[in-house]
Amino acid sequence: MEKESVDDLKEELLKTRNLLNLTTDKLNDFISEKKRKKNFVLGGYYMMSRESEKNLRALQQECAAASIVFSIIREYMQIGTNSVTISNSALCKILDKSRATITRAVSHLAKNHYVQIIKTGNVNTYVVNEKIAFSGNALQRKAVFSATIVAHECEQEKRWEEVKELKVVPVIYSEN
Repeated sequence: MEKESVDDLKEELLKTRNLLNLTTDKLNDFISEKKRKKNFVLGGYYMMSRESEKNLRALQQECAAASIVFSIIREYMQIGTNSVTISNSALCKILDKSRATITRAVSHLAKNHYVQIIKTGNVNTYVVNEKIAFSGNALQRKAVFSATIVAHECEQEKRWEEVKELKVVPVIYSEN
């Protein structure tokens, strides 16, 4: 009788572990999906006014490098905050431009009020002037500060390709 009882308990434990694993997987999938959708705007759009379009054309004529840097900043800016943190090295790599070109372009953007630059260590956070372009809903313009951070592989330590996947541990979230 005891052997059957132990076997039953082992079987019950196995079922419970499988159920826990399934639940953990579903929770992780749910969390990943929620994070993915956090800054999602249907169609992935940001908005610009007609006046801003005129300013953008002027920027393209005045300083092509600043225009392309501004394009990258708008592409990566976070919804609701219009900001992105990205190093000059990453901009150089993404745009295949020299550090001097990027520095001049960023200076032009700041001087002409396209972006505000906030120093964060040895990288810049660029806040796009909300009168020029904003992401999110039309009535969502605000000056909350947080940023999308772009970390390019060129900035990482050597042997970056050999980094192993992190171990997953179950995390329980509470709404409170």
